[in-house]
Amino acid sequence: MNKIKQQEIMQEFAIPCPLENESDEKYAYRMIEKISTFLKDYAASTGKKGYVCHLTGGVDSFVTSMIIKKSGLYLINLSLPFGIKSDIGDVQLAKEIIKPDVFQTYDVMGPVIESIELLRDLPSSNVDIGNTKSRMRMTVLYRIAEVYDVLVAGYTNAAELTLGMVTKYGDDSADIQPLEGITKSIVYEMAKIFNAPKSIINKLTTNGVWDNRSNQKEVIELNHQVCMYLRGGDISEEYEKKILDLYTKSKHKRHSPVSTKDSWWMK
Repeated sequence: MNKIKQQEIMQEFAIPCPLENESDEKYAYRMIEKISTFLKDYAASTGKKGYVCHLTGGVDSFVTSMIIKKSGLYLINLSLPFGIKSDIGDVQLAKEIIKPDVFQTYDVMGPVIESIELLRDLPSSNVDIGNTKSRMRMTVLYRIAEVYDVLVAGYTNAAELTLGMVTKYGDDSADIQPLEGITKSIVYEMAKIFNAPKSIINKLTTNGVWDNRSNQKEVIELNHQVCMYLRGGDISEEYEKKILDLYTKSKHKRHSPVSTKDSWWMK
């Protein structure tokens, strides 16, 4: 394994190191406190009273919303389904536990279909609807943030950022990313601390973009491997190659638009 490259990536995402003999549960508690302070300090520095966060029914948005609520900040949760949402029950369960100050539902199916129809002469792809959904949701979130004078909180974790499993100017767009340095395994520990419903904790992880689930097992195992990698563990050469390949190809997603002053894109 290229341990130097591994350390570079860990430092890029500022993965906090566990203390000596610190269990995952204690580490999760410590990270919750650290992120809570971060959220309060950043809101204060911008003069905003709180955050708006998309509540998806998944574990990442649940944990992010719970930390915001724990911080005593104003929290708006939005449910942004695309038509009938199969796991709407999990959104309702999450809402009942989180108790946001404001909760609203906006179906993005209409504007997404209109956007796709606008470019109907272009060839379709397996991510066109997924990416358009993500970008439309971000448009709604920023409009709500403007009206309520709050910031947009993302919920992308370190594994998703490393692998580029985000939509550029979609779910990676936010004013703050509280989970950026947190691996998925620790997100699950946080969810348990916050008494997340089992249906949310046990929900199978996908890449969050495609509607089909044909690649589900592959994505789950890749997420497991990248979590070990980001915590400094050894993984097989096969998975190291996959992770570094996806990391390199998605580098543009983790940077502002490139200009002549930038050199990060050069090999």
